Amino acid sequence: MSAERGAVVVSLSAPELNWLAVELEQRGRLQYYVRPYMNKQRRSERLVEALPGVGGLYRSTLGRRTPPVGMPLHKVIEAGIVEDFFSAALGRWAGPGRRWCRQRVSALNFAREKAVAREAGRRAASSELVIASYGTAQYAFETVKRAGGRAVLSYPIAHNDYQRRIYAEEAARAPEFAAALPRLEQLPAEYSERLQRECALADRILVGSSFVRDSFVALGYPAAKLDLVPYGVDTELFEPRRAPRRDGPFRVLFVGQIGQRKGMSYLLQAYERFRRPDTELLLVGNYMPGADVYARYAHLYRHTPNVPQRRLLALFQEADVFVLPSLIEGMPLVVLEAMACGLPVITTAHGPADVLRDGIDGFIVPSSDAEAIRERLEQLYADAPLRRELGMRARQQALRFTWEAYGRRAADAVLQGALRSRAA
Repeated sequence: MSAERGAVVVSLSAPELNWLAVELEQRGRLQYYVRPYMNKQRRSERLVEALPGVGGLYRSTLGRRTPPVGMPLHKVIEAGIVEDFFSAALGRWAGPGRRWCRQRVSALNFAREKAVAREAGRRAASSELVIASYGTAQYAFETVKRAGGRAVLSYPIAHNDYQRRIYAEEAARAPEFAAALPRLEQLPAEYSERLQRECALADRILVGSSFVRDSFVALGYPAAKLDLVPYGVDTELFEPRRAPRRDGPFRVLFVGQIGQRKGMSYLLQAYERFRRPDTELLLVGNYMPGADVYARYAHLYRHTPNVPQRRLLALFQEADVFVLPSLIEGMPLVVLEAMACGLPVITTAHGPADVLRDGIDGFIVPSSDAEAIRERLEQLYADAPLRRELGMRARQQALRFTWEAYGRRAADAVLQGALRSRAA
């Protein structure tokens, strides 16, 4: 692959593709990186950051999209910027008309995605390899394959059709919480068709966990078409507390979207059975549509909306155990972030099982099982030495999964995979 006709990477601001682009640049293979807005610290961006009020809003939203070290900014092609800014502004609106704002944000996000996809299609005309995130890949894949190039699809979560199956089973199992499940049937038909087309066009599919890989295999995709590379974590930002916490309650922490995809009802039921006077449950994240089904549990927990990563560090460091009982994941970054902070983790095999070792760094419990979560909470609450031991091992395990390591492994996979596909 020549430097002139190299690889085009297409993303919606996914950190894994940021780091893959950096590694491809270091290997002389990156031609373009097409994505939504990125804060390149241009003069206009520095001026906005300095403005009272507006600067704080910018820094807490789009301004957080700063490039990783080694990102070649002259090769970053931004698209969908207008949609990006309006989506960020409406997404922060807390006044009247919030439902209308959510609908507009969804429409703007789809428009942004299509703008990125179309720009990628134009840039792919001179490339030999396209690596694109799902939802952005179709036009670039069609372009590169017409020219005899190769297409690699990055799919960060279980296949959409597999998700539908799991959600239908969950709705039947716990109908009282079904309103808080994702409504994939409400996605535009064009979007669902685009995802199917991308999967069909892809020569290889890059995934972050065995669970995602197995979701494709269950739907008939050949395992040989899938490359598994678990995601990474910033182990310099996320680190253990320097001194043991001397006081405060036994704190159970959850970080993520507060909805049934994350297994929220099972965490709340488990904590209700486990709860002690000296314990606390902290939920960090935004409520998803339908989350009012959890209203009867509101007295059990404290809630904090989404926070930037640097504020998230302190929350990890003040916790005793991290719980993420997801029904559907890809490779949840928060699990590695918690591990990097020296926290034992309770989670399911639906995503994190490639990085978390059951009984070594934490515990893997069955999906949709509140009692299993309660038992592990009881165990960790009663055994402080075990908590410390699991936390130390978790930190050591997380050190194997830095973002730099991900970039190297992913670049090996996509470049070697492209060669394998071409030979076939």
